[in-house]
Amino acid sequence: MKFFLLLLLSSVVFAFSIESSYAAAHKKALQEEKLLLVFLTKKGLSTASKKLQMLLESKKVADAIEKEAVFVIIYKDQRESYPIELLYTQEYPTLFFVNNKELFACEAQRFDIDKEALLECLEAE
Repeated sequence: MKFFLLLLLSSVVFAFSIESSYAAAHKKALQEEKLLLVFLTKKGLSTASKKLQMLLESKKVADAIEKEAVFVIIYKDQRESYPIELLYTQEYPTLFFVNNKELFACEAQRFDIDKEALLECLEAE
C-alpha cells in the first residue's frame, strides 16, 4: 500500500515535499515557522489515496501548503512514534492542522477534506 501511495503521489507534480516522519516534519515546521499539516490514515485504505490525490492536484492548494505548512503522512500503528493523544481519531483519513506549540490551528478535517476550509486555515496563519 505504501508503494501504491508513493506511486500515486509521484504522478502529481508538487511544489512542496511530503515528509514521512512526524519528528522530522515537526522539527522542519518549527525551523521554518510553518504549520504542520498531518494526514493521518490507515494502511490499505484506498479511499485515502484517492482523497489525497484529489486534494493535492489543486495548484492553489499545493501553493498554499508550500508557503504556509510542512506536510506529513502518518499511518495509524506505524512503527515510528507520533503524538497519538494529540492526533487521536477513529475516522480515516483525517487532516490535522498543528501549530508550533502543538495545538490545533484549525478544526481537523475527517474523511471528506474541504479544499476551501483547508485554504482558509492556511491563509489565516
